[in-house]
Amino acid sequence: MFKFKKNFNYLGLLGDENPLLRNSQLLEATINEFSQKKFEEASLNDIIKNANMSKGSLYHHFGDKFGLYLSLMDIVIKKKISFYSQFLEKKIDSGDFFGTLKELVRVTMEFMFNDKRMHHLFNRNLEASDELKNQILKFFSYDYNQGFGDLINSAIQSGQIDNRFTPEFVACILEILFSNSHKLLSSDNTSEELLESIDQLIELMQFGFSKNNRR
Repeated sequence: MFKFKKNFNYLGLLGDENPLLRNSQLLEATINEFSQKKFEEASLNDIIKNANMSKGSLYHHFGDKFGLYLSLMDIVIKKKISFYSQFLEKKIDSGDFFGTLKELVRVTMEFMFNDKRMHHLFNRNLEASDELKNQILKFFSYDYNQGFGDLINSAIQSGQIDNRFTPEFVACILEILFSNSHKLLSSDNTSEELLESIDQLIELMQFGFSKNNRR
């Protein structure tokens, strides 16, 4: 069970006020530690030593180890969202909704895996307990309806998605599936196996949403 620091404002760690953004040495030490070890095994003492800072200062700014990890995830997740938001803007009129989803997953993973530490951090996240994953997700609410709205509307208009499904419903399904996709993956999978699992997930969506499969 996580023991959170009472009266600490974890939400204050997110966004432009994220203290990790203002300390590059601490950011590097944090990425190195959490990419090499599971959350439970990661050492704050090693991070503090490598960042050349005091324990009191770290606890003041981040509250505890979870706060530091949360700050790191904020940076990583926003980096990934920024990347695929730009990708989606170029694919609205692609005419291939499900192909675009598969391509999005592939280019996003390639983008993340270009940095070996991000690759290892991704694997450590797959190994994390459900409790940690659920706690992290509570702090990050991505609006799938806004992010994928234009792409979904285009797919409905072109008939790739049955118009009996509302854009809001499709966005909700995307959120459910992608937010829980880690349950289908393992850190033992190769990158190609990971991509194959996601492709199968998208194909499941495609056959479920396809107008041609209506009974």
